[in-house]
Amino acid sequence: MRLMTRLIIKYNWASVGIFACVIVIAHFFTSNPYDWRNNTISELASQYYHYRWIMKSGFILFGSILAMGIIHKLINGNGKLLKELPILIYGLAILVSGLYSTKPVIAGIEYSELESQIHSYAAQIAGIAFSVGLLIQGFTETNRNLKIIHFSAFCFVIGLSALFGLIHSDVGIIQRIMYVGSFAWLLFFYNRKEITPS
Repeated sequence: MRLMTRLIIKYNWASVGIFACVIVIAHFFTSNPYDWRNNTISELASQYYHYRWIMKSGFILFGSILAMGIIHKLINGNGKLLKELPILIYGLAILVSGLYSTKPVIAGIEYSELESQIHSYAAQIAGIAFSVGLLIQGFTETNRNLKIIHFSAFCFVIGLSALFGLIHSDVGIIQRIMYVGSFAWLLFFYNRKEITPS
């Protein structure tokens, strides 16, 4: 109980830390034809993949801890709904994407298209919610330095998302760069009070 309370209070660090560790661990169990440079993190939890439970647990833990932390903060009156809601939706969408798996990495295997579509829709909702959250943080922020960081993060996410959709090679690398940038924002700039010029 005490551990759970700590996880919820430090929800951004706990969710990102656990998720990052699970991503690293999941890579140790990969085999051909999975290639981290060309395959997505979602495909570590793809249908019929023997070790998909590792990455699925990562998505579920990340989304649930992030969502519970935000709800806890709102209930205690420590956050504003307008600023927190998009990131809450982002967390819940990541949670749902962990419950449903994308199509198999190996072509030609029969799979559930409905499950793959639900995963895809959840991932898209997560991306949109996170982007909207960055915009709202930027527009409502009064600190000039933080405002610049929020809008820069928005441009970073949108730019890599566009690149992700345009090219068909090295998509794994692009997605991982986007994850690192998003994690950095969640850890160091999400709800940070102020940054003074050096």
